[in-house]
Amino acid sequence: MADKLFAHDDLIDVEDENDENEVENEVENEVENDSDNVEGEDEDEDDNVEDANLAYALRNGFAIKIQASHRNKDNEIYGRLYVCRLYGKSVVAESSQNKRRREVFPKSECKVRMYVNYQKKKRHWEVTSLELVHNHGLVSPSKMNLVQRERHVNTATRSLIKTLYGSGVRNCQVMNVICNIHGGNDKVGFNVQHVRNVLRDERKKRFEISDAQAGLDLLHRLNEESGFKYFIRTEVDEENRLKCLVWIDPRCIMAYQNFGDVMAFDTTYRTNRYAMPFVPFTGVNHHYQSVIFGFALMRDEHASTFEWILRTWLEGVGNNPPLTIITDQDQAMASAIAVVLPNTTHLLCSWHISQKFPEKLAHYYSAFPEFKTDFNNCIYKSLTECVFEARWASFVEKYHLQDHKWLNGLYELKHKWIPAYTRNKFSAFQNSTSRSEGMNFFFDKYVSSATGLKEFIENAQKALTRQFMREKEEDYVTINLKRLMKLHTTLEYHASCIYTKEMFRRFQDKLVESSKYFVEKDRRASEEREGMGDVYTMLEHPGLPCRHLLAVFTKKRVSEIPPYYINRRWTMHANRVDGVLPYNLDVGQSHEMISTRGDQMCGIASKKRYDYAVGVMNREIPILERMSVDGIKSYESNSQAPNASAHEETIIDPIMSQTKGRKKDDHFKSPIESIGKKEKPPRRCTYCQMEGHDKRKCASRLEDLKNVQESQYN
Repeated sequence: MADKLFAHDDLIDVEDENDENEVENEVENEVENDSDNVEGEDEDEDDNVEDANLAYALRNGFAIKIQASHRNKDNEIYGRLYVCRLYGKSVVAESSQNKRRREVFPKSECKVRMYVNYQKKKRHWEVTSLELVHNHGLVSPSKMNLVQRERHVNTATRSLIKTLYGSGVRNCQVMNVICNIHGGNDKVGFNVQHVRNVLRDERKKRFEISDAQAGLDLLHRLNEESGFKYFIRTEVDEENRLKCLVWIDPRCIMAYQNFGDVMAFDTTYRTNRYAMPFVPFTGVNHHYQSVIFGFALMRDEHASTFEWILRTWLEGVGNNPPLTIITDQDQAMASAIAVVLPNTTHLLCSWHISQKFPEKLAHYYSAFPEFKTDFNNCIYKSLTECVFEARWASFVEKYHLQDHKWLNGLYELKHKWIPAYTRNKFSAFQNSTSRSEGMNFFFDKYVSSATGLKEFIENAQKALTRQFMREKEEDYVTINLKRLMKLHTTLEYHASCIYTKEMFRRFQDKLVESSKYFVEKDRRASEEREGMGDVYTMLEHPGLPCRHLLAVFTKKRVSEIPPYYINRRWTMHANRVDGVLPYNLDVGQSHEMISTRGDQMCGIASKKRYDYAVGVMNREIPILERMSVDGIKSYESNSQAPNASAHEETIIDPIMSQTKGRKKDDHFKSPIESIGKKEKPPRRCTYCQMEGHDKRKCASRLEDLKNVQESQYN
């Protein structure tokens, strides 16, 4: 077959011999000029001849492709046949109603072809056969940039696309960057669909093995590189499919030791290939920045699954439960917290609850103009439980809300979200799951519905690194920059020396506001603290002295904040454990310090000193290997590490999601969400008017279409 293609007798004679000679000379000259610059490099010469042919074809309004290549005994290409893109016959495939087919350019059996032969002695390519007569129309010069090219995305551009996508740049933005580099859309030669194809090919390479197994292999590799300080646990089902995954970076463990008193727990994020809920265990550090305590992926939101996730995570952080946990109104989550964390205060996200007020109480909002004011005063401006109960009873009676089921359900959960009941619970200035949802917003920049588990884990580690870098930056600013004083008092100066920049700003605002208060002693109380009443309870909620207490300090001319009122988690050095910065000193820095000390030892080396140093090292290294490092036990090998991969079989990927967005059937709602919500009417087909399906899947409609097609065919 190849001999027939290359035989000169098969080629149609060119009508104008001058045109043929002109084209041959043009292509040969371009190839010779390019070959002079890369003499001796066969692969580059192949690229040059192809680029020359491609350039000629594009200047003349058509596209080419390589129909066949000839190789010698050394597997070197010495001849190629280039033909028009419309060469050959179109293959008509049988139509299928259920299968979508892609539109293609019809073949016209165009005879345009060119055969080039590489002259090894002369080191250039020569055109030996040429046919220029097309049997179809050519593309106008203004639309030449739309002609499909043989190699539309080169290696360098592919690498750039992968780098930009890995940095969180969207496909359309990637295309904009490439257009700016090339000087415009018409200079690129491909569009955003080709960018998607490059990323699709990259995902296929990732999924050659089990995606779940690849993600676990990545975690175990990171675990090994860190000295087995990671905490990794998996749960599989009967088919050995991944059901749950929990992993905790050693930096997360250190962060939890410092700031694990309050944690937010949210599972609303599902943007990944398998629609698995993503759980970032989040809190706040001493700069009031979000900090991560671990990650989890789960296949469903059943109570048993939540229990496994919480128990496993609690094991990873040393079985030290948080003081407070903030979640949404998920009933399965609440039952799991009650079982696993019975001594932890469970608070509900007040923002999610308040967003339902206009929907559930829409009639009262529109009928009574003062309803909103009374409602907010009752909930948010009641300082004590007694005040709230009195206002609530008056409010319910005034608007006849005794039988309102949704509002009564909220009242039953008052100890979890009403400020009067949660005021004495430490929450680190948090009353919602916005911290966890902020992590979801960050992940939106890096993942999509096609993101696999391995890529998702990689992006989670990127988010973790980014957050701890922000903490380092704030540590530097807090320690090195001078605070601006407003009142220039000794109390204000003392606060600037102990609190972080953000916490000092909050303290300063309270101090300025406290200067507006008038303080006098309550002589009815036997002790001064009893006279303060509920003022002292306000200290417990955020962890900072309130403005009333600061007014008392100012009245008594207190120059320094008493240690009792200083919460260590808001101070400058709150991220230090036993005086050490465990996650601010990375592995590279520690190796550099050890290397420096080694160089110093070499400078004072002698035979006696060398023998002494080696003896000390041989004696101390076994002790160091058994010693806990920053609160995490070290292991000598993979077999001793509990987090090492112990499974013999490859873990299978979870079942891939077939829908976009959140699967609402798997979400367990609390009774508050269920009360008062109207049931949706069953789906009704607009074609047959039957319930249970829509027009697209209507059997009667499909049968009628089939009958119409058969009648037209007959």
